[in-house]
Amino acid sequence: MKRRIGLALALTLTLAVAACGNNGNSSPSSNKSGASGSASANNDNAEPRTLVIALANGIPKISVLDENGKWQGYDYEVLTKIDEILPQYVFKYEPITDFQAAFVGLDTKAYDILSIHASWTEERAQKYLLGEASHYENSGYTLRVKKGSGIVVNSDEDLGGLKIAVPPGTSVAGLSEKFNETHSDNPIEIVWDSGTLEQQLAILKSGAVDGLFGEKLNDQATLEAYGPDAFDVTGDNLFYDPAKKNGTYLLYNYGSESLQQELDTAINKLLADGTLSKLSLEILGIDVTVKPL
Repeated sequence: MKRRIGLALALTLTLAVAACGNNGNSSPSSNKSGASGSASANNDNAEPRTLVIALANGIPKISVLDENGKWQGYDYEVLTKIDEILPQYVFKYEPITDFQAAFVGLDTKAYDILSIHASWTEERAQKYLLGEASHYENSGYTLRVKKGSGIVVNSDEDLGGLKIAVPPGTSVAGLSEKFNETHSDNPIEIVWDSGTLEQQLAILKSGAVDGLFGEKLNDQATLEAYGPDAFDVTGDNLFYDPAKKNGTYLLYNYGSESLQQELDTAINKLLADGTLSKLSLEILGIDVTVKPL
């Protein structure tokens, strides 16, 4: 089971999310019209359009493809609810364990949508169309350190001088680089690492790195999966800026504005009627649809 939940995201990111007969794990279909808008949405007799969604695989309680080939997790269930609201579409999921490969798939229109528990960044928004509706409000990062290491992080400033494994292409990667730009006298020693979660925990335990970025909720789920001795957690709300957008968003190619608006409308409906709040409490134990105080 541990191998099943390995993922090349220490995060955010912790950093997804089917019923409706949409358990597809096969290769992207021949329908690669990701740049087009809604297809035949107003034609009741039209066949529903298949949307290929790259879905992060391996984030405990968020999006995991289990040993039986079934998706589980909050992000996945959110997509299931969206699919139920939009009969003009059929969602087909492709498991993703590499952020960079996911973006290549979107660039080449192998995928219509990325659901990789992605945060908003200015650089990302310049290249890709991000949804406006957030189904998960992030509250910043924690730092996972070796059990018994004694490393204590009270604020962003304490990250300077630490050797931290960071997955390339993630939001926390950009934040780490920006930190170094303003802390050239005592930067983070970034170790670029695209390994699975299991591999990253192994290098942490070996002492090859001082830390891995995590998130409160994901830390708890990961400790449940790997055991209480897997790591200690220090730091709280690292890199968090309440003045910025701190949600989790679906990603599209520019040119898919109509599709993006349809899914945003569905997400907002599910937020307004309490569906996502209920899902969050049932699966995660907390309500991630509200902004942190």
